[in-house]
Amino acid sequence: MKTISLVFEYDLDKQKDSGRVWSKEAYKSKDFVFEYSAASFASFLYHNPNRTHIVDTDNVDLLYSKIKKYNVNYSNLDIRDSSSIIHEWKSKDYCFFPLLEHIRYHAKTSDESVVKLDNDLTCLKPIDDLENFSGILSWKFERNVSEGREYWGEKYVCKKALGTDNFKEYNTGVLGISLENLSIVDDFISTTEKLISIDASEVIRFKSHPGVRAKTYSTSDQTAVNWVFHKNNLSVMETYDYFNHHCYRIDAKLDCIKESERYLKD
Repeated sequence: MKTISLVFEYDLDKQKDSGRVWSKEAYKSKDFVFEYSAASFASFLYHNPNRTHIVDTDNVDLLYSKIKKYNVNYSNLDIRDSSSIIHEWKSKDYCFFPLLEHIRYHAKTSDESVVKLDNDLTCLKPIDDLENFSGILSWKFERNVSEGREYWGEKYVCKKALGTDNFKEYNTGVLGISLENLSIVDDFISTTEKLISIDASEVIRFKSHPGVRAKTYSTSDQTAVNWVFHKNNLSVMETYDYFNHHCYRIDAKLDCIKESERYLKD
């Protein structure tokens, strides 16, 4: 089982254009993104000291400077300078294509299962029990898409692009794909392209930003991935007892840092 993460300088304007209108409040700056990412990786290393974790990044030195603040053995953190390919991935309009391309990049050549870990997770315990998982790993079941709120835009784009909103939505902050299913990753991207092609500005509304409109449903990538699970009738295992995912508030990334500093700072 291969675990991977991706950390790079976000284009916050592109995040906003992709429907994440609160991007500058949530992600703040390049330094902050690398700060909470390092905190997340530190918690993973603490509980999994003998497991190699691959991180592709566009700034190796900055990430090392952040991770060195934590009292963990980072010798098994395989930080790779992937600046060129990340730049290529970022050239696409939708801000989350790098995440999907990153998964595809590793899946194409892997001879083992691939588990993508977001940068805003706190690891709670060793993940050895997940080693031989089958099907799919997610972080947590959220709802059926059909049960979502109209103003999110998710139901609207799914009905338009997929012909239905009747399928399960799992949070993919943890996204594991077993070896025999790695070929599905191409479908992640093609389905995302279908969803982001739908102009949902007539339904999308933001309580935190009244009057702001967005054409794109912001987490089209996650919904697309879940559609592929559904379409292929894949079993999905939750991992919320292994990880906290700090994603449900604009300022939640701070919790990622606080949780790791509580017991991993010198």
